[in-house]
Amino acid sequence: MSPWSIALVVLTQLVSPPDVFRRGEELYREGRYQEAVEQYEALRSQGVQDGALYYNLGNAYFKSGRLGPAILNYERALRQMPGDEDARANLAFANELIVDVVQRPPLPEYVAWAVDLYRAFDPDLCAALLSFSFLLGGAATSILLLGSWPRLKTPAIYTLAAVGILTLLSATVLTAKVQSSGESEEAIVLAQTVDVRSGPGETNPQLAEIHEGLKVSVLGGREGWLQVRLPNGLTGWVRETDAESI
Repeated sequence: MSPWSIALVVLTQLVSPPDVFRRGEELYREGRYQEAVEQYEALRSQGVQDGALYYNLGNAYFKSGRLGPAILNYERALRQMPGDEDARANLAFANELIVDVVQRPPLPEYVAWAVDLYRAFDPDLCAALLSFSFLLGGAATSILLLGSWPRLKTPAIYTLAAVGILTLLSATVLTAKVQSSGESEEAIVLAQTVDVRSGPGETNPQLAEIHEGLKVSVLGGREGWLQVRLPNGLTGWVRETDAESI
């Protein structure tokens, strides 16, 4: 990290994050894209995780000619804001510039909607919905069992049906999220050219050459190397510094 970057990080500790964010926007509008990147990265180094920050950082990186970091931050923005059309459009445009041509058939609209909905439900939200469902379901069941409020019987039945659907949806998504947490993570290639090798070391045979911006699955790591799976299914090893997890 350069002395300027270190000084900027220290400065962000003295200035409120919204002020730093607005300064990054000003620098971007002025065409000072690298300085905007430094402002946003200084915020991120302080632990700020926000979809708008990732989106702006992706734009600043893209304008700076850094395709890999731009794609990385667009991906992060969409994980925070799965329904954001601007981030999705910019990511799609940036992906068209990747040297490695990876054919991904478009998802049907209803499938894409379901994927966005799934990403929007984080485990904490699912757990909160489950708790709410149990409370609401308990109240509706009490009304039906006691029979003291005949006029509430029909609404209680409809409430139980809705609670059942909500409980099933929340439990299904929560289970899937917990199971997927142990699966491979995804990363973006940041180096312009990367050799994929058969093992964790420069002496191992080269299996393929990949380029900046490509998304890969990370299967594991060892001594500064990552085992990755490419979109075409090929598995190999790349240097840890050549890719960063989304």
